[in-house]
Amino acid sequence: MPILEVSTNLPKEKVTPEVLSGLSKMVSEILDITESYCMMHVLPDQLMTFGGTSEPCAVVRLSSIGRLGVELNKKHAAKIFAFMDKHLGISNDRMFMVFQDLDTSTVGYKGTTFHELYGR
Repeated sequence: MPILEVSTNLPKEKVTPEVLSGLSKMVSEILDITESYCMMHVLPDQLMTFGGTSEPCAVVRLSSIGRLGVELNKKHAAKIFAFMDKHLGISNDRMFMVFQDLDTSTVGYKGTTFHELYGR
Protein backbone atom coordinates (compact mmCIF):
# COMPACT_ATOMS: atom_id res chain seq x y z
CA MET A 1 0.00 0.00 0.00
CA PRO A 2 2.71 2.47 -0.77
CA ILE A 3 1.91 6.15 -1.07
CA LEU A 4 4.29 8.42 -2.92
CA GLU A 5 3.68 12.10 -2.16
CA VAL A 6 5.45 14.78 -4.13
CA SER A 7 5.18 18.47 -3.27
CA THR A 8 6.79 20.68 -5.89
CA ASN A 9 6.87 24.23 -7.15
CA LEU A 10 6.52 23.00 -10.73
CA PRO A 11 3.34 24.09 -12.51
CA LYS A 12 0.44 21.65 -12.81
CA GLU A 13 0.94 21.39 -16.58
CA LYS A 14 4.28 19.61 -16.06
CA VAL A 15 2.64 16.79 -14.07
CA THR A 16 1.04 14.90 -16.93
CA PRO A 17 -0.99 11.69 -16.70
CA GLU A 18 2.07 9.94 -18.15
CA VAL A 19 4.21 11.21 -15.27
CA LEU A 20 1.67 9.94 -12.72
CA SER A 21 1.38 6.53 -14.37
CA GLY A 22 5.17 6.33 -14.67
CA LEU A 23 5.56 7.06 -10.96
CA SER A 24 2.98 4.41 -10.10
CA LYS A 25 4.63 1.77 -12.26
CA MET A 26 8.07 2.59 -10.87
CA VAL A 27 6.94 2.44 -7.22
CA SER A 28 5.20 -0.87 -7.89
CA GLU A 29 8.39 -2.29 -9.39
CA ILE A 30 10.87 -1.03 -6.80
CA LEU A 31 8.72 -2.16 -3.88
CA ASP A 32 7.70 -5.40 -5.63
CA ILE A 33 4.00 -4.89 -4.95
CA THR A 34 1.02 -4.98 -7.27
CA GLU A 35 0.30 -1.58 -8.78
CA SER A 36 -3.36 -1.79 -7.72
CA TYR A 37 -2.21 -0.95 -4.15
CA CYS A 38 0.00 2.00 -5.16
CA MET A 39 -1.13 5.61 -4.70
CA MET A 40 0.59 8.66 -6.16
CA HIS A 41 -0.21 12.12 -4.78
CA VAL A 42 1.46 15.04 -6.52
CA LEU A 43 0.94 18.59 -5.29
CA PRO A 44 2.19 21.01 -7.96
CA ASP A 45 2.23 24.83 -7.81
CA GLN A 46 3.49 24.88 -4.23
CA LEU A 47 5.17 27.97 -2.84
CA MET A 48 8.60 26.50 -2.21
CA THR A 49 12.25 27.41 -2.09
CA PHE A 50 15.32 25.22 -1.71
CA GLY A 51 18.70 26.69 -0.88
CA GLY A 52 17.23 30.18 -1.03
CA THR A 53 16.01 29.98 -4.65
CA SER A 54 12.71 29.14 -6.28
CA GLU A 55 14.25 27.03 -9.05
CA PRO A 56 12.37 23.71 -9.52
CA CYS A 57 12.46 21.71 -6.30
CA ALA A 58 10.50 19.06 -4.46
CA VAL A 59 10.03 17.14 -1.26
CA VAL A 60 9.09 13.49 -1.68
CA ARG A 61 7.67 11.13 0.92
CA LEU A 62 7.47 7.39 0.35
CA SER A 63 5.24 5.70 2.91
CA SER A 64 4.86 1.93 2.93
CA ILE A 65 4.05 -1.01 5.15
CA GLY A 66 7.45 -2.65 5.09
CA ARG A 67 9.72 -2.88 2.05
CA LEU A 68 11.79 0.01 3.42
CA GLY A 69 15.03 -0.01 5.36
CA VAL A 70 18.60 1.26 5.40
CA GLU A 71 19.84 -0.51 2.27
CA LEU A 72 16.50 -0.64 0.45
CA ASN A 73 15.98 3.11 0.87
CA LYS A 74 19.28 3.80 -0.91
CA LYS A 75 18.09 1.78 -3.91
CA HIS A 76 14.62 3.36 -3.85
CA ALA A 77 16.10 6.85 -3.63
CA ALA A 78 18.40 6.28 -6.61
CA LYS A 79 15.50 5.27 -8.84
CA ILE A 80 13.07 7.93 -7.64
CA PHE A 81 15.64 10.74 -7.88
CA ALA A 82 16.52 9.62 -11.42
CA PHE A 83 12.85 9.56 -12.41
CA MET A 84 12.23 13.04 -11.01
CA ASP A 85 15.21 14.43 -12.91
CA LYS A 86 14.38 12.73 -16.20
CA HIS A 87 10.62 13.33 -16.26
CA LEU A 88 10.19 16.54 -14.26
CA GLY A 89 13.59 18.21 -14.54
CA ILE A 90 14.16 18.36 -10.78
CA SER A 91 17.81 17.62 -10.14
CA ASN A 92 18.89 15.46 -7.23
CA ASP A 93 20.38 18.45 -5.41
CA ARG A 94 17.00 20.24 -5.41
CA MET A 95 14.99 17.63 -3.56
CA PHE A 96 14.73 15.88 -0.23
CA MET A 97 13.14 12.48 0.22
CA VAL A 98 11.61 11.07 3.39
CA PHE A 99 10.89 7.38 3.95
CA GLN A 100 8.13 6.36 6.33
CA ASP A 101 7.66 2.73 7.35
CA LEU A 102 4.05 2.32 8.48
CA ASP A 103 2.58 -0.20 10.88
CA THR A 104 -0.35 -2.29 9.58
CA SER A 105 -2.58 -0.98 12.37
CA THR A 106 -2.10 2.65 11.28
CA VAL A 107 -3.34 2.28 7.68
CA GLY A 108 -7.00 1.84 6.83
CA TYR A 109 -8.44 0.16 3.74
CA LYS A 110 -11.85 -1.28 2.83
CA GLY A 111 -13.42 -0.21 6.11
CA THR A 112 -10.78 -1.76 8.34
CA THR A 113 -7.00 -1.73 8.73
CA PHE A 114 -4.26 -3.69 7.04
CA HIS A 115 -3.62 -5.27 10.43
CA GLU A 116 -6.94 -7.05 10.18
CA LEU A 117 -6.53 -7.77 6.47
CA TYR A 118 -2.98 -9.16 6.86
CA GLY A 119 -3.68 -10.87 10.18
CA ARG A 120 -0.69 -9.17 11.81
